[in-house]
Amino acid sequence: MNEAAPALTSRKSAWERAAANVQLLDDPREKKREQEQLQFMNRIPKAALASILSSWLYFGYSFKCLLDAQASGLSGTALKVACLSYALQLGTAIPSGTPHLLALSAMGKAERQPLLRLNGDVAPTVDIFITCCGEEMDVLMDTVRATIAIDYPKDRYRVIVLDDSVSVQVETEITKLNAGHERIYYSTRGVKPKTHTKAGNLNHGLKYVSGLLGGASDLVAVLDVDMIPSPHWLRALVPHLLLDPKVALANPPQRHYNIPDGDPLSQVMDVLFDVMEPSKNATNSAWCCGTGFVVRRDALDAIGGVPEESISEDILTSFFLKPAGWEIVYVHEDVQWGLAPSSITTHLKLQKRTCAGLVSTATAVWNPRAQKMTTEEKYGNGFSAFAFTLSITINMAAMVILPLLLLSGAPLVAYSTHTQLRAMSILFLIKFLAIFSYDFLATEAANYHLDLLGVPMAWTIPHQFMTLVRLALSVITGGGVPLFTPSGLNVNVGAAKGVANRIKAALWDHGFIIHVVIIASLLTGVATSFAAASESGNTQPLWAELFTRAGWPPISLVCYTYIVGCWTPLSYSFNPPEAMARSTLMDRDPKTLLAYPNRQAKDQKRIRPSQTASILAIVYCIGASGMAMSCI
Repeated sequence: MNEAAPALTSRKSAWERAAANVQLLDDPREKKREQEQLQFMNRIPKAALASILSSWLYFGYSFKCLLDAQASGLSGTALKVACLSYALQLGTAIPSGTPHLLALSAMGKAERQPLLRLNGDVAPTVDIFITCCGEEMDVLMDTVRATIAIDYPKDRYRVIVLDDSVSVQVETEITKLNAGHERIYYSTRGVKPKTHTKAGNLNHGLKYVSGLLGGASDLVAVLDVDMIPSPHWLRALVPHLLLDPKVALANPPQRHYNIPDGDPLSQVMDVLFDVMEPSKNATNSAWCCGTGFVVRRDALDAIGGVPEESISEDILTSFFLKPAGWEIVYVHEDVQWGLAPSSITTHLKLQKRTCAGLVSTATAVWNPRAQKMTTEEKYGNGFSAFAFTLSITINMAAMVILPLLLLSGAPLVAYSTHTQLRAMSILFLIKFLAIFSYDFLATEAANYHLDLLGVPMAWTIPHQFMTLVRLALSVITGGGVPLFTPSGLNVNVGAAKGVANRIKAALWDHGFIIHVVIIASLLTGVATSFAAASESGNTQPLWAELFTRAGWPPISLVCYTYIVGCWTPLSYSFNPPEAMARSTLMDRDPKTLLAYPNRQAKDQKRIRPSQTASILAIVYCIGASGMAMSCI
């Protein structure tokens, strides 16, 4: 104990000297960006509040109209259809309101984590882990070379490649690099895992570095195999741990440089990193985002290492650090660029794995490491998994129920007077415009990398629902979380040659036949509903009959979203975007072989999605509601 005291004193002194060299980043471009982000953080909660209040008003009044219609004699099939239609509208609105609640919690707390820089050569020691498991060799080596070349005191960091593929080639290449740099190491557990076990790989790394000369470093930094760090990566993140002893972990956003023009699969995650994470950081509830983060070694040791109970080890790490007295900060600065899945197959696998991982974190509240969690923290952590599960389940149910409602031919909205129908149209339009204002602000904050109404993302719902079913069955039978192949072992399925082969691959190999069924059933339901309107024999105009059936804006919006969304994977499979060669997206030094994403790869305008589908839906909802208000 006496021997440890001088070491602790020396370390504290070094940290204090390093902290004295931390400065605010003086960059006019970043200051402008900070001002814009603060404006968004002030506006978005207000738009979220308007969305929530207008939704309550619309659904409350619609429920009153439903009761009045029943009292006026509405019964039988017509009443059942009206009740199911109301439930469907309410059900699909609840999950989409979750981001609004998150934004609302940040109201009055518009504060961005300051951008800092660590200057000089006095710095904490860092063990940098790069995890790999069978990925392409050139991808790994580009990350390794960029990591070795970071702007950080050379004697204050080590790079450790943690290889779960037990690759002789990887070991050979890392050994060659070590001969020239003497601060890069190769290590493997010696076991080829059959499932996603990044947490186990990281824990192996923690044990490995403890046995190196000098023992474990002060900090641990983690990079996914494809994430190329910027030279100033550590100098941007480490200061947040130096200046605040309560901060255990600092993490940046993830950016991708290989997303096709127009982002047809909505792979850009800017809404998460430019809207949701800043809001969570403002309420002291930021999460670890999985790669590019820096964490105190003693904080990891305090929670028993990286949690292995879930394939979402980053979320569980966040859950367990908080009750242990630590804080997590989100640093809104681009310091890493990686690869998005390059095919619809691998993208879908990622969506399924993310789904299973997020939902499985709900069991964290029963983990012994969560004993110090407050009741609020337990409910808060479980709420994310619950809200996600609820969203997928409700939308999947809606995809089944909506065609049946349309096929009934009955009106989908209940009212006793035309005045009530006009009032509902007005309240829906107010609700729609409030939600649109929130979506527009979120889209603007995310560099317009977000579809205004989230239409394309609907296609993943059936696949995520089946993942939930698989997860539930596995847990019930004692199998735990379903196995998922490590990313490096996924076969990157390119576009099949020939129209016939593409159709077969899309419908049967990828399971997109479910999307054909959903589209066909919805279109058939719409046609049946319109036919019923024309044959109703009522005295009111035909347009009014159409308006209260498939033309009812709240229902037609949901229907349109599912049809266009389910068409997305079919369109992508039949006519996939032209793949961009990674070499064309990188600027490489021919001597050092150092490579970084070039301007074309980082071009923000290139990957902005088309808003055509959303604009058509917006025009219809405003136009139909407006016509109803003026004509009824």
